[in-house]
Amino acid sequence: MLQRIRVLAIPGCAILALLAPTSARAQGAARGPTLEDLFRAAALGDVQLSPDGSRALYVVRTAELEKNRTTSHIWVVPTGAGAAVQLTRAGKSDTRPRWRPDGAAFAFLSDRPEAGRDAKDAQAALYLMRLDGGEPERLYGHATAITAFEWSPDGARIAFTARQAESEAEKAAKEKGRDVKIEDRPGARSELWVLDVASRKAERVAGGDSLEIGPFAWSPDSRRLAFAATPSPLVADQWKGDIFVVDATAGAAARRLTTNPGTDTSPVWSPDGAWIVFQGNQSPGYRVGAPRVYRIPAGGGAPEDISPLPEDVEPEDYVFTPDGRAVFFEATTGTTRTIFYMPLATRVPVRLTPDEGVYSSASISRDGRRIAFTYESPTRPVELYAARLDGRPKAGAIDVARLGRALTAHNADLARFAVGRTEVLRWKGRDGLEIEGLVVYPAGWTPGAHSVPLVVKAHGGPSGVYVQNFQASSYGNNAQLYAADGYAMLLPNPRGSSGRGDAFRRMVVGDWGGLDYQDIQAGVDTLIARGVAAPDSLGFMGWSYGGYMTAWTITQTQRYKAAVDGAGITEPIAMWGTQDIRHVFEAYFGGGPYEPGKWEVYQKSSPLAHVRNVKTPTLLLQGANDPRVPPNQAEIFYNALKALSVPTELIFLPRSGHGPTEPGLQFEVAKRQKEWMDRWIRGKGGARPVT
Repeated sequence: MLQRIRVLAIPGCAILALLAPTSARAQGAARGPTLEDLFRAAALGDVQLSPDGSRALYVVRTAELEKNRTTSHIWVVPTGAGAAVQLTRAGKSDTRPRWRPDGAAFAFLSDRPEAGRDAKDAQAALYLMRLDGGEPERLYGHATAITAFEWSPDGARIAFTARQAESEAEKAAKEKGRDVKIEDRPGARSELWVLDVASRKAERVAGGDSLEIGPFAWSPDSRRLAFAATPSPLVADQWKGDIFVVDATAGAAARRLTTNPGTDTSPVWSPDGAWIVFQGNQSPGYRVGAPRVYRIPAGGGAPEDISPLPEDVEPEDYVFTPDGRAVFFEATTGTTRTIFYMPLATRVPVRLTPDEGVYSSASISRDGRRIAFTYESPTRPVELYAARLDGRPKAGAIDVARLGRALTAHNADLARFAVGRTEVLRWKGRDGLEIEGLVVYPAGWTPGAHSVPLVVKAHGGPSGVYVQNFQASSYGNNAQLYAADGYAMLLPNPRGSSGRGDAFRRMVVGDWGGLDYQDIQAGVDTLIARGVAAPDSLGFMGWSYGGYMTAWTITQTQRYKAAVDGAGITEPIAMWGTQDIRHVFEAYFGGGPYEPGKWEVYQKSSPLAHVRNVKTPTLLLQGANDPRVPPNQAEIFYNALKALSVPTELIFLPRSGHGPTEPGLQFEVAKRQKEWMDRWIRGKGGARPVT
């Protein structure tokens, strides 16, 4: 199942990198995967390498369609020889494994019911499990669910976050049916606690009524905690984060390190305890764009930018080498997910992985000589791998093609299916800017054979990004379902996407539906010109901002025969007034619609303002409880399409916010998306294709 990349020059397309499978799958298989097959794919993540690098803990998440539930369990695998072993089974959700610093045991979160209590009342509590055998031991249960935790470096204490418990007054109001919700009232805040492992007693060290505690980290000497906090748990306040330090004892006063009006979050200590590294944007308000990385003296001072050079690399959390002179980090670059090594003296990152596939969930041993990670590619489902590292790793030091066998085989059954070949496609936008995306071809299709139906799937965000993953799971990541039935799928990354740097991400500020729309259409034109896409058999779909782009596209062109709009923005002014992230919207549109000249900016990008042009049969899918894109967005567009006699359906997803989480609803979404395309592009199900 290995693959190589070769670069070709093709008329009408700047560069095309062919991801050519070299396994038996490339030679043909009995059939492509069904939707039921795709839902059996396992997701692997939260890899935690043991301190000595000999074993890796990780979480396996699977969907059980028959029970309409998703379960997560913890596994362990040796990084040398040996088989993976499932360690937890009892809970529906066993997550966040963290090694005790001595490596002899690990703690984790589980919602398994406490002895003598009803299972429906179960909430996430701390458990401890030894690797030499035995059942997990309940270490500590808080009054509310524990959301995150970390061991102190000396192993004596555990810091954790949990929300405030209901007050007696709140409980009484609920019992009497008088528990009204007041808009912008913060509600229960997240607090920071420290558990003494020996005594099993916990004390609150930060939080209360003035801060909402976010990510946190122990100092190397186990005496202090650095944490990020915002003024409240309201979504509208999430961009107002600052970094604090507090002694890990009850009653200590937290000391604010940053006063940046923008976002500061995700603190990490340097190995010597002298510095705290964090992510943020030094801006007067919420800013669209890639975050930067800063360091600040632990005792206070001015932040120093230590982001990678060049600036188009968008790093996530830094992991220090033992000597503190360099860091490891992950970043999305173009359509790949990469692991980097970067000396802090130069800030020039070294790419450790090839320019293909998705390397993620990396974990590094205490001595910095061993790394474990997940890897997947368009033809290779996700599994866990491990590699050795030199003191100063060189470019290309981590490559699954050289590592050979994966440590795990959770998705081995998927190898029997025929999958469509995937290409990285690059083309020119209307202004000459290079744009890229992924093309998934029908299984078994060969260039020049014949043109095929093409479905375009726009991503969310707008700062989302498509990467070279295995497109065969759930409802939003299933291009191989279409490939198995003779469709090609274009997954474009127009301007505004991540993975291309700050300037590229900001190109859609004040221009939703402008050049980003043109970028996608140019990609479709490229595939038509190459004889891949049949111009009379095109479909368009997307979720969230992808839903917006779907609604916008069908108001601008009638070239598409079918459209599926999932949780899409269809009227920006109503969206601004009813959603939960107005600050984000205002950053993209340059202010609120009430400000001088801004009403016109919103209207310029409004699908509803151009809805009279729509002829494309359109399916709308909407979470009934969505605070991000409220149901009124779907209802407005649906009623407009009905009034215009455009074939349309509106489906509400019960118990769902901005996307369905229940496997049953996810299955229904994927099924109905595909059926809508089949119905209006191919005339299946009793309808004739629109001409």
